[in-house]
Amino acid sequence: MHPDEGFHDHAGTVMVIAWGQFIDHDFTLTATPLDALNRNDPEECCHRPPHLKHPYCNEIIIPEDDYFYRLFNVKCLDFVRAFPASRPGCRLGSRVPFNTLTGVLDGNTVYGVTEKFARKLRTGIGGLLRMNPAFEEYGLKDLLPLKLDIPDEGCTRPNSTMYCFEAGEIRVNEQLVLTCMHTLMAREHNRAAKALAQVNPHWDDETLFQEARRINIAEIQHITYNEFLPILLGKDVMQKFGLLLQKDGYWDGYDSNVNPNVIDAFAAAAYRFGHSLLPTAVERWSKAHKFIGTTASKRLSDLIRRPYDLYRAGVLDEYFMGLMNQVAQAMDDSITQEVTNHLFKKAGARFGMDLVSLNMQRGREFGVPGYMEFRKFCGLPGADSFEELFGSMPNETVRKYTTIFEYVRHPSDVDLWSGGVSERPLPGSMLGPTFACIIATQFSYTRRGDRFWYELPNQPSSFTPEQLHEIRKTRMARVICDNTDLIDSIQLYPMVLPDHEINPRVPCRSGVIPSIDFSKWAEFPQTRSSMYYSNNYEPLVGK
Repeated sequence: MHPDEGFHDHAGTVMVIAWGQFIDHDFTLTATPLDALNRNDPEECCHRPPHLKHPYCNEIIIPEDDYFYRLFNVKCLDFVRAFPASRPGCRLGSRVPFNTLTGVLDGNTVYGVTEKFARKLRTGIGGLLRMNPAFEEYGLKDLLPLKLDIPDEGCTRPNSTMYCFEAGEIRVNEQLVLTCMHTLMAREHNRAAKALAQVNPHWDDETLFQEARRINIAEIQHITYNEFLPILLGKDVMQKFGLLLQKDGYWDGYDSNVNPNVIDAFAAAAYRFGHSLLPTAVERWSKAHKFIGTTASKRLSDLIRRPYDLYRAGVLDEYFMGLMNQVAQAMDDSITQEVTNHLFKKAGARFGMDLVSLNMQRGREFGVPGYMEFRKFCGLPGADSFEELFGSMPNETVRKYTTIFEYVRHPSDVDLWSGGVSERPLPGSMLGPTFACIIATQFSYTRRGDRFWYELPNQPSSFTPEQLHEIRKTRMARVICDNTDLIDSIQLYPMVLPDHEINPRVPCRSGVIPSIDFSKWAEFPQTRSSMYYSNNYEPLVGK
């Protein structure tokens, strides 16, 4: 159902995928049993006798006639179920998955979710995060620190002297592009902390850290709703679900009755839409916006859990240039074989895992209702026969569903992820109506249910009107300009391909891309009354 056809039919760049995954890892990490030694998923489901299998094993059986895996005599893919969590209010009911992260958009990709881990990521001086000054002698910016404890967690190491990176979220090394985003936002935190220390030399480490963190989280929230979601959902959906940001003043939309936690269908299916956009190879481009060539490109499967390219001076910037110049794949039912046949491939191996199968299995083990149920939930017409799906998705896709009747006898048998990625996109949107509805619903809850949302007034965490005005100047382009070394020109919106008229490239120093004025945070010792919050939102008394 999901072959590798590789179409491009929109102006979205690979930066859309990069930011989308970075935000996804701020929302949700499903708790699964982990290997005690390296903290990775147990990989011994398929080849163990029943009495030696982990009880959470729920492996995927591969049909004998599979066009790819039969070449290697592979008949089974390892899969481990998620831990169940307590339901809201500890009420009895169906099993719900255990999310180990906070359900709100709060930068735990940079800061972690516990006070103890946040302390581990900090230097304890000047409000700064620990970094690795690997290129200090060249005058280049720092990389993330080395992951020295449990070095094999989420990382495929070629030898014992090579280390992956450490950040606020354990999947930082999952693929190199994600590592680039983590590096960018950790650098942005330190840039903000240094700027705050200049305007407030009397502030201590704790005050500088918490304030830089608050600004960085606000920037992440602003970029997500101001640049990422409009490309993804389109203006009509943004308007319908109340996702458009205020241009000035406070937004007083907080609702204590809204639960901002992650919807199962969002985590298990809808927000995995990005798997359709993945390119086969990740390109590197020069600072002059020229493609460096196929020899500098890396196959996606070779970058998964192997972020070592970043240890070469200047390469991180070339990947960022690639992210904003390389077009993403079309949002459709076509998925690159890099993730359907070669996901998490071991060095030297000829096959890996199948991400599409993992998506389907995760949806089933979560107990997520089928595609048709969510069409009804979103107010869309249902279907009692496959013929009724003509118009909602390409004719060829509908025809293919009818050929696999051994598994799918009725439209209600179609899994949510499969049906969702197969829909025709809405006008001005990258997504079809079902996924657009689920994702917009989640982002509505995320904004309305977060008492620390950056636009809110009358909270201990609220910005002053002048500070909020500065936060609204945040642009992805500015963050890239400020936290890379070689990049000196950039299109105004890096998640969209450059265009001379509507998305022109401008010099970083031109003043066209605004900068935050940190003098609005200047505070004199006798007037200090701010309250700072720790990572788990408890007041830091006496700090």
